[in-house]
Amino acid sequence: MHLLELAKLVAAKDLRAFPALAAALERARPRLAEAGELARMHANAAAAWLAHRPLLAGHLYSIASAKDPHDLLALRLAQSTWFFLARRPKVHAVAARAARAWSPADDSYDAALALHAFGCAEVGDADRAEALALRALEIEPRNPYAIHALAHALGERRDAAALVRLLRAHAPQWRVGGRLHSHTAWHLAAAELETGDAARATSALRTELAPLAVQGPSAAGDATDLAWRLDLAGVDMSDDWQRIADGWQSHHTFGFWAPDDVLAGIAYVRAERFDRVRALERALAAGPHLRRCAEGAARVLTLPSLAAIQEFARGDYASAAARLAATIGVMGGSMLQRELFELTIRAARRRRPTRTDTALRASA
Repeated sequence: MHLLELAKLVAAKDLRAFPALAAALERARPRLAEAGELARMHANAAAAWLAHRPLLAGHLYSIASAKDPHDLLALRLAQSTWFFLARRPKVHAVAARAARAWSPADDSYDAALALHAFGCAEVGDADRAEALALRALEIEPRNPYAIHALAHALGERRDAAALVRLLRAHAPQWRVGGRLHSHTAWHLAAAELETGDAARATSALRTELAPLAVQGPSAAGDATDLAWRLDLAGVDMSDDWQRIADGWQSHHTFGFWAPDDVLAGIAYVRAERFDRVRALERALAAGPHLRRCAEGAARVLTLPSLAAIQEFARGDYASAAARLAATIGVMGGSMLQRELFELTIRAARRRRPTRTDTALRASA
């Protein structure tokens, strides 16, 4: 069985990968009877994902990891699935449980440490995440997952300057192509902006992140996140929003993953593609969702967040801040990605009129 092929298609978190996943499972089906228990469990988890049952997929990958803690593929996919579901404690728990079975004498120990480090970062244990990631990098300085986990640890500790130094020093290790390359570039640019270097962050958006927005929702999400941070910082992003919205429009599938819907909505609102905003709202409010991945998320997260972004754009900052404050607890994505909405709330609260301003307008 080609478990790596199945894993890649599940980890993509992209509805466009589903036809290829269905074909891969069909090719694997004749071999399932002769496959081992863990291989069948991988296939069953992938089938659950294909059936839009991510909760079942997460449980199956977690069980596979518990049966064989040295199965890094099961661990990676369990974390990926729980991350998709915004179950941060489970992102940590599955890696912490597996870590107890590993020792420094094991091959790929650095990979296990890196996954454990990311899990710690997702539950706010930045110090533990940093220690584990640094240990992984001592063993294998080229481990991009360890670099990524360390970036999350430093980001959560609000040490943007150290994060910039880390990612610049290790650039040859993470600039190796693939999804983690572009996502780590987002980490670097966001940290540069936090240190006050808006020019570098803007350059990264325009030369690296925005051009990748047409490749898929993950890349478009990173570009949108950075562009919105720059927008909130006062940088004129009007031309950039058009480019990013074009990227979303080429591959955005409404209702698959709530964080993608919210980020796409930001891009559409800022680019004034209100036809896309209305289409997204109609699709999410239409009743029972065809894609069970989105069950419940539209009502409690996506639609309120879209309304808040539109209110922010209209200057109704008080309502925008209140809506986002009510939804931020269920935001998906990483702890650092959720920070985007905390920044938006703070910006809205700074911009909303004072009682004196309101009184003056009323008397005018």
